[in-house]
Amino acid sequence: MSLQLIFILIICGAMTNLMSAIFGIGGGVLMVPILYTLFPEFPLQMIAATSLTIVIGSALINLTYFYKQKIQINFKAMLLWSLGMIIGVQLGFEASFYLPDIFIIVVFISVLTILAIRTIFFSKSTKADSVEKNENLKGAGLCLFGGTVAGMTGIGGGSIMAPLIGQLHSIKPHQIAPYTNYMMVIGGFGSLYGYLSKTPPFHLDYGWQIGYVNFSIVAIVVLSSFATSFLSMKIRGILHPDVAKKLLGIILLAIAGYMLIAHLMK
Repeated sequence: MSLQLIFILIICGAMTNLMSAIFGIGGGVLMVPILYTLFPEFPLQMIAATSLTIVIGSALINLTYFYKQKIQINFKAMLLWSLGMIIGVQLGFEASFYLPDIFIIVVFISVLTILAIRTIFFSKSTKADSVEKNENLKGAGLCLFGGTVAGMTGIGGGSIMAPLIGQLHSIKPHQIAPYTNYMMVIGGFGSLYGYLSKTPPFHLDYGWQIGYVNFSIVAIVVLSSFATSFLSMKIRGILHPDVAKKLLGIILLAIAGYMLIAHLMK
């Protein structure tokens, strides 16, 4: 692995942790197009598996900080939503082996574009403290859908879950990142076995690889993510939630556009 490639992966680790800490998105939305560009020989399933493993590592780092900050969440709802996400991820993962790459890429771009637009322009009801009776089930349904797209594309779930659960009335802006980081860890571990147990059609000439996961890439990105985690939390404390929401929508839209251009130029 060249020094230039290692340096790019280190930068990716820093950006992954920053996005996870501030926006509640695990970085898969960033890692998928980057790995797609850096390793064009990778099958999409290998990109998805490696990205998902990076997301789990980055989310675990952030959860230690959220625990210290004592940000309260509804663990019953979180576990129910995580279950929906796990089922969705498994469905999406299995479906990815039977769907053409172009379909997966179209889903990736379309979902990110729609979520970006809704994130930028959607505003909650002023009754933010009221909880709908069916909100837990509504959240589970949203997470089932989000998990399916995440498992199919390797986005990682957070970039889908953050704007989705952010629309629920019981979720306050500062709670989105803790919810999605917990869900990314639980959902990620729930689907990781499928990637590790399958034999891929391609192996790099270098690196430590198990199944579809290249742990050499994972180690570089996660270690750099850990090194920048303190700074990410400082920035999270400074940035206003409304500004963070608008930035999230812009980032999702920009990445959708980049993925479209990268595919057309490939």
